[in-house]
Parts: sequence; C-alpha cells; structure tokens
Amino acid sequence: MKMAEFKIGRSPSSIGNLEPAALAKDRVLITRDSILQWKLEGKVFYAQQGDAGTKVAFVITAYNEDQPTFALTVPEGILCIPLALNITLEDLAGTENHIIWSTTTNDIGGGTSTDLAPVNYRRDNLFAPACKAYGIYSGNATAATGLIEVHRWYRPFASSDVADGTDLHHYRWTINDPDMPILLGPATIQHHIYGTGTDPEGFGEYTWVELDAAELGL
Repeated sequence: MKMAEFKIGRSPSSIGNLEPAALAKDRVLITRDSILQWKLEGKVFYAQQGDAGTKVAFVITAYNEDQPTFALTVPEGILCIPLALNITLEDLAGTENHIIWSTTTNDIGGGTSTDLAPVNYRRDNLFAPACKAYGIYSGNATAATGLIEVHRWYRPFASSDVADGTDLHHYRWTINDPDMPILLGPATIQHHIYGTGTDPEGFGEYTWVELDAAELGL
C-alpha cells in the first residue's frame, strides 16, 4: 500500500526539519533535508566578492563601524538564515588580521559601496532576492542600531609567516554552527576585515535562505 506524502512546506515547523517525508517500496522512510528543499523552491541565494583570479582588497586598516567590508541587508517581512559564509584571504596584512562578523536590528543600506548583485541558486531565477548584498563601503552606511559582534577570526601573523602549508587562510561559518544568527528584517549581517599596516586581500562567498515571515507566523 502506498503511503501519501507528508509535505511540511512553508509552515513554521518546517525550519530545521526534514521534508517532505514518504515511504519507499521497501517501506523505508525517505526524507529530504530543508536546505535542499529551499533550493528546489528557489529560496536560496548567493553573492560573492572577487572573481576567478581577481582578489578583493578589503581596504581598511582599522575597524570602522559605519563602513563594513561586506553587508547583507534584510528588509522587513523577510526571515534570512545564513547557510554558509566563506572567506579566503590570500594576502594577509601587517601583524594583526581580523574578520569580525556582527548583526544589527536595522537595514543599514548601501551607503557608498559596491552592489554585489545576488543570484538565485536555481539558475532559472525563479525568484529575485529580497535581501541586498554590498561590499567595500567607502562612505558611511546608515548608522547601525542594536549592533552586536557575533563571530570573530584573528590571525596575528602575515601569510608569509606560514611555512607548513596548512590552510590557515580559509574561514568558513555555516548554519550548523550554534552561533549562526537568524535575521528577521529589518536587519543586517556584516563583516569588517582589516589588518594593521595594509589591507588583507582575498575572496568572499555567501549563501543564505530567504523565507516569508508572514507565512511562518512571525
């Protein structure tokens, strides 16, 4: 006897669950994880800094709250969950290199920055992104409200000091980490990358899911 498929879909309980569920012919339960389901539904988006062999100079040599090196802004009515945030620094700078992730309770806007033009992981572009991604602010964003630091990486040495071939320059933060925030718009997640003396250079790749807050009962 064939069992009907149970599809959780867009209900609030779908976050963090496996969906949909069904029975195989041998009566083994089949599930599909949430991230794959979100991708199939066109809810997962991507933005990057740097391309192929062209690195990004993250510019700043000291922390400046109003000028992040990357920002993902979330409008009202959208629940945004970062899925994977990747940074690769090929050239570190000076003697202190920091990657500081923080969140705000407002949409800080683009200020004077580069629009990173996010794309849908479904390459037929089923939906356009509601969130905006910006890089390398050279002019102030809207002043942050409720800013808290949520994650930090720090390296005290420049890349030339690495002699053992260890991959110490790739920094990955994912939804599986307990400190990954969930952003209910308006909100922003941003990073400030800086090194004393000169600026670090490298690449950034960012993936997130966008859900309709009203459909989730939020």
